[in-house]
Amino acid sequence: MSALAASGVPAIAQTLPPSLMTPTAERLRAAWLSSRPLPGGTTDVTLPDGTRLLVDVVTPDSAREYLTRMGEDALVVAFLDEAADGQVPAPLRLLRDDPRFERVRIFLLGKDTRFLAAGGLGDLDVEAVLDAGELSAPGFTRALEQGLRAHRALGANPLIPRFYLDATFNKVFDWFENTRWTWADLGDFSKVDRSLLTDEEIDLLKESAIIEFGTLPGAHNFLREWGDEYSFSSWALSWGAEESRHSLVQCRYLEALGISVPAKHAMYKREPYPMGQDKAGTLMMNIISEARAAEYYKTLAAQTREPVLRNIWTVLGRDEGRHARAFLVFCKELCALNREHLQAALKMAYVWLADRSDGVKHPAGHFYPHSTSATGLKQVEKQNEGVTDRADARVFAMLRGLTNDEGLRTVRDLKRTLREMA
Repeated sequence: MSALAASGVPAIAQTLPPSLMTPTAERLRAAWLSSRPLPGGTTDVTLPDGTRLLVDVVTPDSAREYLTRMGEDALVVAFLDEAADGQVPAPLRLLRDDPRFERVRIFLLGKDTRFLAAGGLGDLDVEAVLDAGELSAPGFTRALEQGLRAHRALGANPLIPRFYLDATFNKVFDWFENTRWTWADLGDFSKVDRSLLTDEEIDLLKESAIIEFGTLPGAHNFLREWGDEYSFSSWALSWGAEESRHSLVQCRYLEALGISVPAKHAMYKREPYPMGQDKAGTLMMNIISEARAAEYYKTLAAQTREPVLRNIWTVLGRDEGRHARAFLVFCKELCALNREHLQAALKMAYVWLADRSDGVKHPAGHFYPHSTSATGLKQVEKQNEGVTDRADARVFAMLRGLTNDEGLRTVRDLKRTLREMA
């Protein structure tokens, strides 16, 4: 009887590496699934950035048993013997057939690169083929470092699809490409008729141009908050590109009137929004702000007599409506993951919908009280009774789609729903 068995350790555990029996939380785990000696002989490797990797040494015939007992996504890097006769190594198949190890980075040991050159490994996702006979201890450490960086780059976002085109961004791309306006759609700025404009409309136009500068810090925040994926981040780039044109086109219209917008207003909105506590909440805030902007532009377009401005405000209103619906697509995707995301989205909706005692809330004015951008929003609301109510009615329609609750129509209903979820 072995000393381990005599001490009461289950017999099945005697075949496992010590690191599986006594996991160390402060260390990440790699695996040397090979019949070859481990370069350098040590199983405790400290990388240049200070990260400690505990390397489990496992023979190929023990790989199935070893992987069965691994925790979810516990491996960071695995080194595998290249099988003879051009066959895919069995441990590689085991790793890639198990969704727990999707992020594990794999190196093959050997000189045969035919698999990679001919695409024989398919979607088995091998980082590289290393010459195991020449792999020194420093070379092994460099490979560990490369594998760890690749592992971290993949992130742990549950919305990352297996294949690139399965991403939600791909689903909304064609919709936006086919509905994007061009500058030729806006009309001839040299034909702007100043006599058809009121002083109030010119003031609103200036405020609208300034408000739109606020999308820049919004784009910055999106890319920070969604740094662990590529789908929504790709959408954020498309959204930011469209939004940047909103300020530009209105400033060019003003320039046609002989009015210049000071650059300081863009600088006021250079500061980032505060980081959100939940991504679904961040998306809901943008759903509401876009829906309100869409209704404001629609209302202003219907009132102005100047044809070029009417066309500009009409296309910008359509943009904002499209943006609200696209944010909803990504919000639904998050809320489908768990109840916490849905609760965060509804809480954010309550914050922005429930209290209008001090006028309409909009990020452009709320986060930048030192700029003048809140003035225009309040002016639109004051001059157009019911404009925010119409916008918020669209928001509630989207909330009903998010919750599958047809009874969700008022702030009181929203409050009831949140109480039930608590």
